[in-house]
Amino acid sequence: MRDDHDGPHGPPLTHSGASPAHVARSGNAPVRGGTALVELVRLAVVVLGVAVAYRLAITEALPAAVPHDALPWGSEASQLMAVLIGAAVGYVAGGVLGRFALGRIDAAERRFSQVAAGDLLAGLLGALAGLFVAAGLTWPLLLVGSGLLTIPLAVLIGVVVVAGGIRIGSARGGDLLRFVGASGRLQVATPSSGGSAKVVDTSALIDGRLLDVCRAGFLDGALLLPRFVLYELQGLADSGEDNRRERGQRGLDVLGGLQRASGVALEVVDRDYPEIEAVDAKLVALARDQGAALVTVDANLGRVAEVQGVRVLNLNALAETLRPPVLPGDVLSVKVAKPGKEAGQGVGYLSDGTMVVIEQARDRIGNEVACEVTSILSNPHGRMVFTALTDAQPLRTADTA
Repeated sequence: MRDDHDGPHGPPLTHSGASPAHVARSGNAPVRGGTALVELVRLAVVVLGVAVAYRLAITEALPAAVPHDALPWGSEASQLMAVLIGAAVGYVAGGVLGRFALGRIDAAERRFSQVAAGDLLAGLLGALAGLFVAAGLTWPLLLVGSGLLTIPLAVLIGVVVVAGGIRIGSARGGDLLRFVGASGRLQVATPSSGGSAKVVDTSALIDGRLLDVCRAGFLDGALLLPRFVLYELQGLADSGEDNRRERGQRGLDVLGGLQRASGVALEVVDRDYPEIEAVDAKLVALARDQGAALVTVDANLGRVAEVQGVRVLNLNALAETLRPPVLPGDVLSVKVAKPGKEAGQGVGYLSDGTMVVIEQARDRIGNEVACEVTSILSNPHGRMVFTALTDAQPLRTADTA
């Protein structure tokens, strides 16, 4: 799924025709701070070489290997020569080692730039887990036996276990992130199951209200997005028909919003049912196998799923349940209970406590009046209904508070 800010065929191109990411990571582009890194490594190796050479000189190792009569300047001269030789060797070896390290870092940067942040975090968690396991396994080895044998063995065990932890963490990254409570798009090997999991239908994504419901916190647990639903959305978005293409693009936009929404865990499920051709039948089978609910706006699909024992969350049914008790144009019979704040206004109440403001009804306090709804004002604290007196027959009667 490409970003809305991208061009029609991918990221925006530079004047040379290449994308900025490709230019930044091309083989000829220098790595930021590359020269400084090489020189720092060279300096460290030079210091190490000088220290080793001086140590050899003052411990008589070098004079034993080189006869004193070959050094006309005496022991101090031999130490000076050892330091110069160590610096020269360190300078050359440091340059080679620094360029090698720079090349490895550059390759790692190119590789990790293509890895999602979630996978990197999962690999890090796996490495930490492997490090703890390795410490537990190797600690007894270091307490017994000769260090010449136990230290290399402990290092070997540590490297193998940590590498295994990284591999396992990367392979089960989505599951690890789900375990620590991460949200967003999760690529999992074992999708969530049970009543808290919900399989998302294509129609629910295209409808668009699912994103608002999730943002409001009315859907908890994980949303399971089958890959065949993702492919169906992509097929709609690539359709030659304008209506189908708009529906597909709207579904992909909603999917992108769910990925970015906080508190929403969206799990991409790779499980497929090759023996089943219809996408609706696959959705029902997946929801039944996972013990999950099915989120849809397709009434027929909902009926089929309920017959097979799948719990259905129909967004249309939710919208109907949350429908305002009255709508503009409705005619009500309301008892005026008290005067309103503005001149001429009277106030009554619906049976659920909703305040009804009636224009030009201040002189009708205590009486039932017929009024037509003109507008409805909703806010987080409740709802107010504004009406005007009418001679039409009321459709319903509102009880007083």
